[in-house]
Amino acid sequence: MGLSISALNRYIPKFLRSERRVSSTRTRPVVLSQQRIFILPTRYGVIFALLLFVMLVGSTNYSNSLGFLLTFLLASLGMISILHAYRNLARLTVHAGKAPRVFCGQQARYVLQVDNHHKQNRYAIMLHLAQQAPVMIDVMGNSTVNVELTQPATRRGWLPISTVTIATRYPLGLVQAWSHLNLMTKCLVYPRPAMSSMTLPASSADKGDNKPSHKSGSDDFLGFRNYHPGDSPRHVDWKAVARGQELLTKLFSDSESREQWFDWEDVQGLETEERLSQLCRWIIDADAAGCRYGLRLPGTRIDIGLGADHKHRCLEALALLEATE
Repeated sequence: MGLSISALNRYIPKFLRSERRVSSTRTRPVVLSQQRIFILPTRYGVIFALLLFVMLVGSTNYSNSLGFLLTFLLASLGMISILHAYRNLARLTVHAGKAPRVFCGQQARYVLQVDNHHKQNRYAIMLHLAQQAPVMIDVMGNSTVNVELTQPATRRGWLPISTVTIATRYPLGLVQAWSHLNLMTKCLVYPRPAMSSMTLPASSADKGDNKPSHKSGSDDFLGFRNYHPGDSPRHVDWKAVARGQELLTKLFSDSESREQWFDWEDVQGLETEERLSQLCRWIIDADAAGCRYGLRLPGTRIDIGLGADHKHRCLEALALLEATE
């Protein structure tokens, strides 16, 4: 059958949805009222309707009372299924929660809260983002269900959630009731960390900051640099070699000299996104090593610090940096 129900869902009520879009874009919870719910037959519903028409024609031609009875009985079931599909969505409340921060190339995750403030149980509720697989849930009476929806994070910066579709084909699958929601929530996407780390930049002392410089001691792990002939085999990152990556040497710092500046000028000669990826790798490695570090970007300076909040502050600065090339 050449009829595409999904195409009907997209194009027939397009002008209706455009009128609702402004009012459904909000930070407060969205309640699925009558004006927001649309209903169309599914493919099985179209086949069911055609079958009823054939039965009606046959019953009329042969004046078959039982045929009329069966036809009208099935038609009434179809009409009742429309009512139940609508009631399965009506008056549900959808809240948009916070989205955890991710790195470019990962899946952005958005947590939604679906509230049912009525005694009626809601079954087979489907939620999904554009071009993503649906998540099906049941929401019992007077209860709340949290749903996590994902979409690819293909670029750094703020990634708004795409249109959320909430739908149901309960109870018979003959019709689909659905609503499109534009929720005001977004996910912060950090730059993609570089796969391997370049040579670490000059230390604070070497840049005139009057701080002690890093040494290749053996106390605390600091990060990685490219392998040089003569490096101790004990300091080679053999796990990276096993993964097919280039030879890297582990760097260690003395415990009293664990401060480092990461500067935009330390990664000259690379494209903007490559620069950000390398700075991101240095920040992650320094945080894992417990090294105190600061960040200098065009128009932004983050002083020396340590800890998860400091790391996220630096990564956020990288994520939101405007392209300079």
